[in-house]
Amino acid sequence: MSSDPLFLSPQSLVDSKKRRSYAKILANLYKNGSTSIASLAKELHTSVPSITSMLADLMENGWVMETGSAKTKSGRRPVFYDLNPHKKNILVIDVNLYETNFIFLNLRNEIVTKTTLKIKIADVKYLNEVCKEIDNLLKINTQTWAVGISAPGLIETKKGLNFTHLNLNQDDLSFGEVLHSRYKLPVFSINDTRASLLGEHHFGLGKEKMNALLVNLDWGVGLGILHNGVIVEGTDGFAGEIGHIQVIPNGKLCKCGKVGCLETVASASALITRAQEGIKEGKATSLLKLKKEIELQDVINAALKGDEFSIDIIYDIGRELGKGLSTAVHLFNPEIIIVDGILKTAGDLIVSTLMQSIQKYCLAPFKQNLAVQVSPLSEEAKVFGTKSFVFERMMDFYAS
Repeated sequence: MSSDPLFLSPQSLVDSKKRRSYAKILANLYKNGSTSIASLAKELHTSVPSITSMLADLMENGWVMETGSAKTKSGRRPVFYDLNPHKKNILVIDVNLYETNFIFLNLRNEIVTKTTLKIKIADVKYLNEVCKEIDNLLKINTQTWAVGISAPGLIETKKGLNFTHLNLNQDDLSFGEVLHSRYKLPVFSINDTRASLLGEHHFGLGKEKMNALLVNLDWGVGLGILHNGVIVEGTDGFAGEIGHIQVIPNGKLCKCGKVGCLETVASASALITRAQEGIKEGKATSLLKLKKEIELQDVINAALKGDEFSIDIIYDIGRELGKGLSTAVHLFNPEIIIVDGILKTAGDLIVSTLMQSIQKYCLAPFKQNLAVQVSPLSEEAKVFGTKSFVFERMMDFYAS
């Protein structure tokens, strides 16, 4: 077998160009799926003989495989090629406030293994416990190529430092840098909302869209922005923190230290707080029958069954969220707003009031081509988006 064309250190401009070409082929196959030599040559503006030769190298080293021939009525049937899903795995570390998931995916987005560690992001032992889990998982998943971390908070682009959850950093090293030093694998970090938007853009409601917003209704509120086909990051990677825009000047204290943030009135945290306060005040609600600490899904389920108290809370969240999103609609003029996050299970209870606010606060021309839809991808959008982010970064490296 010849040396792997991706892992060779380029010794000349010719070698560098060839490695870039190999990376472009793999990136195209990842994005578009199974395709023919002629289609690849057209997409990459390269001759058919060159593509044929490079595909042969990639097949010899296990990156690419034949997937069959196209059905044609006459003439020679073109052979189709695709990524070999089993060549490498990518580990996605999905960090949430109360648990962390470890998902190994092959090159075709098929989940190889998934495990969950029940640990709070604020736990002082977080990094140690996570590394112990990864130690064990990497012994089993020996084909791991790279790691992607999806996490909430302000994640700085260059080093991956988390400025919201400082517990994820260690001695001025980011979570990703700690893992890279320990495992000698490429590690890339991305904000969870941006990861979800990337997943939607590649595989979901944002596919083939040029301008879209994704609102992540979780314990906080995040906004992913797709503008003219590009996901907006900002100077340091902090773009989209709509949850910390002040909406109530004399409102409640936010965990960020400011007062009246959108997050204090339009998030899962706000919903739980409102429910607990109402129960203490003796509000009439079916939640009183639960005889336990109220959880998020309890309130949503009660609302879906017609509990007026719970419905009012969710309506208020949708209304305030719509006000905040109206500003973003005026700034970015999207064609779709995708609703994601743990609160999306409220479905139309959230979407209907959100739309009412947009109808009220947005200028008419901004609304005429705007759709608001709940993501059907569940957690898959975030996981697949993180995996795509890692794959793109790896291809960027080999193409550099």
